[in-house]
Amino acid sequence: MLEVRDLVVGYGEAAALRGVSLDVTAGETVSLIGANGAGKSTLVKALMGMQPVTSGQVLLDGEDITRRAAADRPQLGMAIVPEGRRLFKEMTVHDNLRLGLHHRAARERADAGVDLAFEMFPVLKARSRQLCGTMSGGEQQMVALGRALVSRPRLLILDEPSLGLAPMVVDQVFEVIEAVTAQDVTVLLAEQNMHRALSLSDQGYVLADGRIVLTGTGAELLRSDRVRSAYLGER
Repeated sequence: MLEVRDLVVGYGEAAALRGVSLDVTAGETVSLIGANGAGKSTLVKALMGMQPVTSGQVLLDGEDITRRAAADRPQLGMAIVPEGRRLFKEMTVHDNLRLGLHHRAARERADAGVDLAFEMFPVLKARSRQLCGTMSGGEQQMVALGRALVSRPRLLILDEPSLGLAPMVVDQVFEVIEAVTAQDVTVLLAEQNMHRALSLSDQGYVLADGRIVLTGTGAELLRSDRVRSAYLGER
């Protein structure tokens, strides 16, 4: 579904991504792991058209979308849960969810999309008229996930979905990610919680200093001495 070929992205003179290549097959969950500053968020932004690309290609279903505007991505079946959630805190849960209806096809099935979010996160239905700014961090992350899902994306990209959340909420977030994959949604997960991410992933890529340094199945990377030592803190 998604092919990234020799992607180079820079901020001024500094290169943040240095020839990154990866593949995401339809129906898979793929993790992008690495330490803070490795380039995970930069790659996510480049895939969503939110960060200019210096060179290389991003292909979706074989079509080159490298230079397509960020606003085009949702109608191509892509959605993102950004780092930090990026909600409108003075708006209600329901209104924030409807902001995920970016394109006409999604708006035509708006009620079904919002109902899906409520089904996956029952607490949001009970608090649909509550202002997002009055909710806990975990509840806000549920809104961010729901907002991405209302458009019924084929490819869901998550940028650090567990960042700053309590362990119990992290469990719930990963349960939802697993439930999403069961609905034939392809997932690309950029995450610092490497053990949890790799545990549910078909494939994984390890990013360091803007380069892919290791790849394999989720199980292979969890067994890798290099990953366990350098990234999971195990000896």
